[in-house]
Amino acid sequence: MKKTWIAVLCLLLLSGCGKAQQGAALQEQYAAVSRAELAAEITCHLPDEVRQYQVTCDYDAHGGAETVITAPAELAGVRATVSGEDLTLTYDDLTLSAGTLEAISPANCLPWLLRAAAEGYVLEEGRETLEDRDCLRLAFDTTGADGEKVLCTTWFDRETLLPVYSEFSVGGQLRLSVKVISFTVETEAPSEP
Repeated sequence: MKKTWIAVLCLLLLSGCGKAQQGAALQEQYAAVSRAELAAEITCHLPDEVRQYQVTCDYDAHGGAETVITAPAELAGVRATVSGEDLTLTYDDLTLSAGTLEAISPANCLPWLLRAAAEGYVLEEGRETLEDRDCLRLAFDTTGADGEKVLCTTWFDRETLLPVYSEFSVGGQLRLSVKVISFTVETEAPSEP
């Protein structure tokens, strides 16, 4: 009986190591991203209502990111540029500094997803099916500029390791959900030691 429990324990430990390697391999891949273009459907979960947006995002790992609203029609063309912690809104020729970002928002959630995948602390790792796709599910512990913890849970296609869907929660409350429609990426060559 003792040998059986030891064998089961060893099997569980070994299976856990494989999972950790998947998450580490994914983070290594996302740490090499230099530029990315994404399109997504974002749902903003507010206390009294739900708002939905369709956006595109041009992400530069060494610069900033620009998110452009494509729907709803009344907001189409509004651009939000995130550089570090600063947010600028632009529409036509009008530019407005919107101050510093304090938490997760539709303007910064796509760059946040990419940074979380590259350097977030992995709290959970699992395998799930999402819309008939075999996915690797990772929950990343991240911190906002204001020190607030943001949980970024993302489902990645297991074959391509591209993001499929993400949820952002603050204080145990779902704030944003993101369905990734398209994703293209450029990576940097690894530096030689």
